[in-house]
Amino acid sequence: MHLILITPDTKVNNELQIINSLFANGLQRLHVRKPGFSYEEYKAYISNIDAQYYKHIVVCGAFELYIEMGLGGVHLNSHMRNDDTVWARIKHIPLAHISTSFHSWQEVRDNERPYGYVFISPVFDSISKAGYKAAIDLQQCAAVRQGVIAKDGYCPQIMGLGGVGVPQVNVLQECGFDGAGLLGSVWRAEDVVGAFVEILRSV
Repeated sequence: MHLILITPDTKVNNELQIINSLFANGLQRLHVRKPGFSYEEYKAYISNIDAQYYKHIVVCGAFELYIEMGLGGVHLNSHMRNDDTVWARIKHIPLAHISTSFHSWQEVRDNERPYGYVFISPVFDSISKAGYKAAIDLQQCAAVRQGVIAKDGYCPQIMGLGGVGVPQVNVLQECGFDGAGLLGSVWRAEDVVGAFVEILRSV
């Protein structure tokens, strides 16, 4: 069960120090998503993370940093995914190092690109976004995967996102998801590192 942590939209005290501690305590993949950040801001942010962890970082903007800093991948939101100019910018990046976000099983079925993994959300009521309610039938995961494999011969790994803490990770695991995206359950905790470690130990 893969755990992917997404950075918070708003600044957290000692955020970059916490990120280094999270990596030291077992974090394997971090999505650096900072809406509104410029290329320079993304670069400065990542530069404050220990370079040994760069290969575990996925950037959700400033895609040129994938090569420049030796990052682990890039992530496309739904708008970027349908923008030809974005694809022109990342044409040199292997699809296995590109991920994206879907919001229905039909989008997963209709997808024709062999991404490394995809998020589907919201699987549970969001912790970080008020009013963002669960809208995904968890029981369909296995059937959708089998259908995509039968059609395309390959299905990206499927990560559940939205309202995921310890109990929810266990439910996703039982339903056949490959992993989970974490946000509010970690960053809104009094002890951010402790909250992550508790989830990590539960899988």
